[in-house]
Amino acid sequence: METNPTVVEAEKLREFKLAGINRLSVGIQALNNKDLKVLGRNHNVDEALRCLEIAKSLFPGRTSVDVIFGRPAQTLDCWQKELEQIVDIADNHVSLYELTVEQGTELFEEVADGRLSVPGDDLMADMYAVSVQLLENSGFIRYEVSNFARKGAESSHNKAYWSGSQYIGVGPGAHGRFCPAGEGRLHREARIQTLEPVSWMMAVERFRHATSTRVVQSQLDILEEILMMGLQTKDGISEETWQLLSGTSLEKVFGSSPTVQELVEHELLELNGHRLCASHKGLSVVNSITLNLLNVLDNYFNSEGAVADR
Repeated sequence: METNPTVVEAEKLREFKLAGINRLSVGIQALNNKDLKVLGRNHNVDEALRCLEIAKSLFPGRTSVDVIFGRPAQTLDCWQKELEQIVDIADNHVSLYELTVEQGTELFEEVADGRLSVPGDDLMADMYAVSVQLLENSGFIRYEVSNFARKGAESSHNKAYWSGSQYIGVGPGAHGRFCPAGEGRLHREARIQTLEPVSWMMAVERFRHATSTRVVQSQLDILEEILMMGLQTKDGISEETWQLLSGTSLEKVFGSSPTVQELVEHELLELNGHRLCASHKGLSVVNSITLNLLNVLDNYFNSEGAVADR
């Protein structure tokens, strides 16, 4: 479960544990009150630290810290020092997210009219590279682009997203991917829950669910998702999973592509009889790798060799 580290949320943690929650992600986001205000968060640093200590005592070894980098006016040196503090207070798991300035937010308006500025792409890349080195030197292994864990502390819940497994999303704005039972046919659906909390609760009370969007996924939809999600991880996409979802091999789809061969030659991508994955170096530029491989997949489905309908 994800929680905001406010006083109110912290007081509820024991109840959540009694209800069956066994893992917690604490959205600390920053160890700087000014930045928390800029990000629109309703907690301060002291509240976050208190909440984290309570969480670690209730969920030892199963508490994650979520942090955002690339914040307005943030420098590389400031970020490195802050991340060192995060390592000191963290349990066994850290999630790092690059700041995304969402349209419609106050932060978006402040950046758009020049009142605030965010780091450029090169500085963002340097911040991420420093993060990987610092966390790995501290015993946190990068098992997904944004997720770092000490041995044995990886989130099995998140792995379900990345490996193409079925999962049900419950709560405002939650996403799910699963094959509904009892409908007389086998298909996989993408479902999205109502975003706003009050509207979500009203829908659940009235209809016993708050699903706002329900889309049957084609085979190509499923394969694109497993490609985008799986490549974000250290282990990538297994041959077994790809065969199960596609009916063909990774080699047949990607092996003859000049683009893939170039990525392999530059040691950014690994393709063998067992899996397709980004290399350690490739994980740092995995978004561009993924775009290239999505094009290869799309070309395969447009070719005469495609074995499934779009």
